[in-house]
Amino acid sequence: MAVTWGGFVLPIFKRQTALNHVATELFKGRDFKLETLTTERQKVSTGTSQICNPTELRNAVVVNRAILVDSIPLGQTATDSTAESLENSARSAVACEPSDSFVWLTLFWLDAAKHGFTPQNSRYLELSYANGPNEGWIAYWRLQVALAYFDRLPRELSDSVVADFVKLLDTQILYNEAAAIFAASPVAAQSRIVDALKDATENSQLMFAKVLAREGINVSIPNAELPDSRPWER
Repeated sequence: MAVTWGGFVLPIFKRQTALNHVATELFKGRDFKLETLTTERQKVSTGTSQICNPTELRNAVVVNRAILVDSIPLGQTATDSTAESLENSARSAVACEPSDSFVWLTLFWLDAAKHGFTPQNSRYLELSYANGPNEGWIAYWRLQVALAYFDRLPRELSDSVVADFVKLLDTQILYNEAAAIFAASPVAAQSRIVDALKDATENSQLMFAKVLAREGINVSIPNAELPDSRPWER
């Protein structure tokens, strides 16, 4: 029995270790060559166990998403086939672990790109917020995805998007990234975000105001009075 158990479990463990490493590095922002990612996907598709394994299934989603992003410049055929693989892996993952915020966000991203914003894929975004309201590493991507549809979101969901932005800013790490997201947001979203920033920490308010000013974005942030620039700094 021990030998049988080892023969079944050890290959899964080895596969998970490699996939965990790749997935973790992808979340940190590291880039991998498309060939490397494709090899990892092959391991997933040929070696995934039949049991419900949330970690392994999520890793499949992470790898497939990275492949899709890298495949977009290669043309429609490559993108379509990779998108299908990603959707299949995401649906398998949420069937195994319905509380995975990242996977629900992936499903929203895919479906909204294909069909536009709909009541069905709106539910996917709602589930992402419901299951991961305070996960900064998810919020960074979720903000970029959700803000593109901000004008069509129901009020409760748009409130979640705005709250996501404030929480991301209060991590006091991603000021430059938050400024880039803000600059690309619809005007209505920018107005709501600025109003909500009254609840951010004072340091976050001041640092964000400084980054916006440096980027030439003229917005008045609550509780962040910046001194007038010197003539040679204008």
